[in-house]
Amino acid sequence: MAPYDNTTPKTRLDSFNVYETHFKQIGDHKINVAILVPKDLKPSKVPLAVKFHGGGLVTGDALFTEWISAWLIPLMHRNNSIMVMPNYRLTPEATGADILEDLHDFWTWINNKGLDTHLASQGVTLDLDYEQLLVLGDSAGGYMAVQSGLTRPKGEIKAILAQYPMIDCPRPTLDSRIMGEVAPPTREWLDENLAAVMKPGAMLSSSHPFSSGRFLLFFGMNVYKRFDEFFGVGKELWPITAIEDASYLPPTTIFHATGDTVVDYQDSVRFVDKMKSVMPDVEVRLTKGIEGDHGFDGELKEDEKEWLKTELQWLESKWLA
Repeated sequence: MAPYDNTTPKTRLDSFNVYETHFKQIGDHKINVAILVPKDLKPSKVPLAVKFHGGGLVTGDALFTEWISAWLIPLMHRNNSIMVMPNYRLTPEATGADILEDLHDFWTWINNKGLDTHLASQGVTLDLDYEQLLVLGDSAGGYMAVQSGLTRPKGEIKAILAQYPMIDCPRPTLDSRIMGEVAPPTREWLDENLAAVMKPGAMLSSSHPFSSGRFLLFFGMNVYKRFDEFFGVGKELWPITAIEDASYLPPTTIFHATGDTVVDYQDSVRFVDKMKSVMPDVEVRLTKGIEGDHGFDGELKEDEKEWLKTELQWLESKWLA
């Protein structure tokens, strides 16, 4: 078993020094970014991994460790990589255009060496290798990762890992049961909770997925077809249509289980098929025949899953080339 392979959500980040700052401020509201630096980092060139958190674009936080997969920890350590994890504004308070603006502004912060500046202010001087940049994310974070790949200049991002990404707007129904058990809220609950959060000037970029009730908010907004009302509509807002106007996507692998009850596996199938038509020279891979639900890989260990080992080896070959 690989070193650092046995973490739990409670111990997931124990092998890192964690730094926090903000990459953007709107009025008094700061949008934070967390930086994980391995405690055993070697004094050499340091590759970068950027990870976006999940939460349906409605909830979540970069440091919510239940949504940081166990296999990601040994991946960072063995490649002597740091991991940069930004938050972003959340809907319904923010529109899809707002979220994509945050995505753009985060990459501007990276390119303007905001990361180096903050680490130096903490007494940390690293030889960061911006030529070796991996972007990844789970669910809504997979959406942010793919959108990064579609909008950043060719060559900036070496590889993308999208875990069960929101390629298109989710389409649950009243009969849907998330993870086989969570039923949608009532329409009355949704109306009351939307009214409670939609105050003038309201802004949110961090939320505990479960204690806040925001996960049910995500579920209800989609079941009752109100997500677009707040998020907006437009080809650029969803990867499945954004690829029509894009010119490039970095080498990408998608982890997705066929039994996903939150993000339909077929959305990933449609995306890969469409990519082959729109950009036939781009490398896009998708796991096939993997049983499980949303977040199925959270506690997986690379040495125990041959498909996971194969995909991570491919990813490393692209990232560190």
